Parts: sequence; C-alpha cells; structure tokens
Amino acid sequence: MESNLFIRSLENGSKIIGKDMPFLRTVTLGIGVNVGSVNESSNNSGISHLIEHAVFKRTKNFDGSTLKKAIESVGGTLNAFTSREYTLFYAKVPDFASREAFNVIYDLVSAPLFLEKDVEMEKNVVLEEIAMYEDDPMDLAGTNLLKMLWGENEPYGRPIIGDAESVRKLRAEDLKKYHQVHYVPSRMILSIVGNMEACDIGMFTQKMGDLTGLEDKHPILDPKSQKAANKVVTKRDLKQVSISLAVPTVEKSNPKNYPLAIIATILGGGMSSMLFEEIREKSGLVYSISTSNQSNKMSGYFSIDLSTSPHKVLEAMEGIKRVLSDFPKNVHSYLDYGKKRLEGKLLTSTESTFSTMLMMTDDQFTLGRTRKIEEMVDLLNRVDEKDILDTFQELLCKRWTLSAVGPNDEYAEKLKEYKFEVKYYGSN
Repeated sequence: MESNLFIRSLENGSKIIGKDMPFLRTVTLGIGVNVGSVNESSNNSGISHLIEHAVFKRTKNFDGSTLKKAIESVGGTLNAFTSREYTLFYAKVPDFASREAFNVIYDLVSAPLFLEKDVEMEKNVVLEEIAMYEDDPMDLAGTNLLKMLWGENEPYGRPIIGDAESVRKLRAEDLKKYHQVHYVPSRMILSIVGNMEACDIGMFTQKMGDLTGLEDKHPILDPKSQKAANKVVTKRDLKQVSISLAVPTVEKSNPKNYPLAIIATILGGGMSSMLFEEIREKSGLVYSISTSNQSNKMSGYFSIDLSTSPHKVLEAMEGIKRVLSDFPKNVHSYLDYGKKRLEGKLLTSTESTFSTMLMMTDDQFTLGRTRKIEEMVDLLNRVDEKDILDTFQELLCKRWTLSAVGPNDEYAEKLKEYKFEVKYYGSN
C-alpha cells in the first residue's frame, strides 16, 4: 500500500479512505453510498436520484441556504451525483474548511428531513431535468440504447433519472423509507484526498462510527443482454442524426477491461484515433465521433457515439464498419498510441483531487479494494497484441445494438433495417 494512502474499516461497517497530498492547500471529501438505480423497481424508478436532489433542501442541522453557503463562502464547491450502483456527495474546499465541509456532507447522508413541500418542489426540478434530457438527441439515443441493451424494465436498462410517470408518483414517505433501508453504515465510504494534516481525522472517524442502521442485503444481479436490434426516433425540428452503437462486454473486475480500454482508445480516443482520422478527417462524414468502454460491478458495454447529416448516415455506418473490420491488421501500428495515451491520462488524473477521490470510491464499490495507479499502468503495459485481438474478436465481432434520434427523413426507414455487424477477418 502506498505510504500516503490509508483505508480504515469501522465497527459499524463504514469505511474511511484517505490519500495524503501534503503539498496542496485544498481537501476534497466525498461520502459514497452504495445505492443507485439498480436497487430500484419499475414502481419507484428514479428514487435514488430524487433523494440525491432532495437532501439538499433541508437537513437536521442545515437548511438549503446555509449548507451551500458553508461551502461556497470559503470558495469551495459542493455537489452530488447518482450512478447505477452508488450515490456520491462531495465537496472541495480550502484545507482550513475541511471540518465544515465534512459536517455538511455528513448531514446530507445521515440527517435529511424530506419535508413534503421540499420533496414536491424538487420533483418539479427533476421533471425539468428529465425533459431536458429527452430534448437532447444524443442523451435520448443513449437512454434508448441501454433500454435495448439490457431491457427497459431491468435494473441496468432503466434510466438512472427515472421517468416522468414514476417520479410524479413518489412521495416524501417513500423517500424516507428508501433512505432508511439503504443509507446504512455498511454501505457508506468516506473518501478524503488532499492535505490530510489539516483534517480532523479523529472527528471524522467518530462521526462515521456513530452512524447506525441495520445491514441490508445488496441485490446480486446477473444482467442479461438483449438480442441486438435497432431503434430510431424521429423529431421534425432536428437537422442531424445522433447515433449510439453498443455491444455488451464484461464487469469491471474482469481483466479483459484492460485490452478493452486500449481498443476504445485506439478506435475513438482523441484526434489521432482510427475512427476520428478515417471518418472525420479523411471522409468528412461527421463532426465528432468517440468510443467508450463502460464497466461497473455487474455489467459492461462498449459504445460508439456520433452525429451526422441524414444523407450521410449509411455511408458513415459503412465507414465505421470498415474501420472496425480492418482493426486487426492495423492494431500493431496503433498499440503504442493506445497504451501511452491511457497511461498519460491516468497519470494526469492524479493531479485532480476529485478524480482521485472518485477513482478510490468507485474501486471500493465495484472491486472491493483501491487500486494504485502503478498497478493499473503495469496491467495496461502487459497487454499485448494477442490480448487485443482475442478480446476484439470475442466481444466486438458481432451484431451491435443501434439507437438513433434524428429528423423525420427517408434515412430513418433504412436505418431501422440496417444491421451494424462487425466480422473478424484475422490480422493478415
């Protein structure tokens, strides 16, 4: 274990993770709770995200105004987000304000009041957020993609934010019961990154140790991917077609994630990647195109996102298929680029206290341990060309799920029937 990294497990099941950066004058603190949209059902879809919003309205020791001012009056930032598997509340402050920042995020997770009037007000905010995402073509394409990939009524297919119908039905009492069940110490991790000497670790430990709540069972899921298919949504006021393509891959603990990360970087990571060079620079078919390898504790998927004009859609699809089909014979010349770019991004992420805190928290929830940067870099560098080709053939050479949102044009009917399928032709 790195000398500046510590992990402390408390008797009530909570954990404290810290990474000391004594050369900084700031501290980033986060309390992660191992609950997200996978814990929900169709009846309460979006409740984890609504709780993340509603706790900011009022807690036992703060109202909405004072908890924000406690952080922002010293130049700090306060925020939160909900993912499929956990919710994270965090603050970044000057080191002299670390105690105040801890008290705020501690109250957010341990003592929200959930008054009916506050919950109803925040529901309106979330409903506006849902409408915003539905108006964004790429967000809508991505939401529909996951519904098709895992099943729209399944934990990994339902939107994290929920849908308007389910959110409208939620009441303050629902949030209180859900919070009581899931916001228990065995699901909580305090992560601290920055000038640790300025932090009152004794006080933090005592308060985290004082958390109470019966340990509950986290759902053990085995998500099953759906048969690949296409979904095309048309809207008259759009000029471009936004497209998301994906295949299911592996969970985060699977070592294949290292070659997958390299493949994603080679294909669509930066302006030097294969797809950017071929589809944008040489062919002029798109303005932007990118790839992503997403993984969590129980599932994963590999995706390609792009936007283009309706009359260029099929040509762009064929071009992307050609690049992927040619990947085996071109991978050798891009392998060093993929590894070095990933290594560089990992190293530069260590300069961000938020990125470091997030990585530590995510690792604990998805892997049950915290990885060192040196370990990740070493495992990346051990990946050879055969690992890349074997992973590519096993996981990416198949028919992909396709989700598109664009104008009501003749391209739409053709795209509905279009099969985006990658075949493996070998490396010669």
